[in-house]
Amino acid sequence: MSTVRFFGTVCLSALLATALQAQYSSATGTHVVGEVRSHGDPVSGLLVEVYDSRNNSIVNRVPVTHGQFELDNLPAGSYALRLVTAPGETPIMEAYYQIGDGGPPLVLDLPERSVSKPISGVVALRELEHPIPKKALKEAYEAQQCSDANNVPKAIAKLEEAIRIDPAYRDAHLNLGVQYARMGRSAEARAEFQKALDIGPPAAPIYADLALNFLESGQRPEAESFARKALDLDPRNAAAQMVLKTHPTH
Repeated sequence: MSTVRFFGTVCLSALLATALQAQYSSATGTHVVGEVRSHGDPVSGLLVEVYDSRNNSIVNRVPVTHGQFELDNLPAGSYALRLVTAPGETPIMEAYYQIGDGGPPLVLDLPERSVSKPISGVVALRELEHPIPKKALKEAYEAQQCSDANNVPKAIAKLEEAIRIDPAYRDAHLNLGVQYARMGRSAEARAEFQKALDIGPPAAPIYADLALNFLESGQRPEAESFARKALDLDPRNAAAQMVLKTHPTH
């Protein structure tokens, strides 16, 4: 199912919107090889999902076989790589990676466990440090459906409920910020982007969202500062590049 690309800059010019879309649609596909390990041992029976938080969507999903996985035709950029037991399940682990040409194989290490409870390849979700409650995930999923239907007020209400259930739900804060921006509520959008950053880890798309938000508000020094932070993490981030090209620092 196609999903709406969430951008916090819907009021900017068509030129900027085109450049932002190119960040996700025109990059050259990359072949990625990776390994999943538990205490140094290879793991099987899991799935690796490539998650794009800007689109709130899974862009690829592959099985882990004898500790190995491969991803084909993945555009270069920043992604969250998630390990799940099955499609739609809460991730066992999630880590952000910069995907690019010619990089070394990725290594995903499952969370450490007690020696008295050795891991068998699947971590019990209830034992994770902070699993996202299923009710919060449900609200976020329904928010995506509302956004697909261009019902932004209802999407906002759903995301606000997801955050009420789990205040540390990072992606809900990020997508709520985007929806606020679509309604012209720039200050509230900026606050949600900042909350997503505070929860961590740092991510180029969030810095780019902040840069574009400040740019739209006419605060160019702040926009350039966040754009440079985005480029420090992802030199190919098209949104950040556009901010600096539109208003270069002299």
